[in-house]
Amino acid sequence: MNEETIILLGHGSRRSEANNILKSIAKIIRSKLLKENVEYAFLELAEPNIKDVLEKCIDSGSSLIYVIPYFLYSGNHVSRDIPDILNEYSVKYPHITIKIGGYLGIDERLAELVMEKIETIKSA
Repeated sequence: MNEETIILLGHGSRRSEANNILKSIAKIIRSKLLKENVEYAFLELAEPNIKDVLEKCIDSGSSLIYVIPYFLYSGNHVSRDIPDILNEYSVKYPHITIKIGGYLGIDERLAELVMEKIETIKSA
């Protein structure tokens, strides 16, 4: 039984190749956080969806769930849809603590990654 779970939450796509990126990122994070339970979920268009993963975590004994939005900016999903879903589960399961982390947003490390991509295309 894992009392804490981290859920990496992506948008979801009809293209499985796009969804595989989130699965791979979750696998990398899982390998670096060996003592943590790391899951992935999608907001829409793909499975597993966030509601199913929340239910799975709660059923398996998680009492503290961290949801990390794997989104670049704060559109309607980040600012409204995700908080609404998490609030729904906080009300439904008042004994469970669900915390939402920040979206990826502006970060020097993302800018460095983009610079690497620029250098790669320039040297191709």
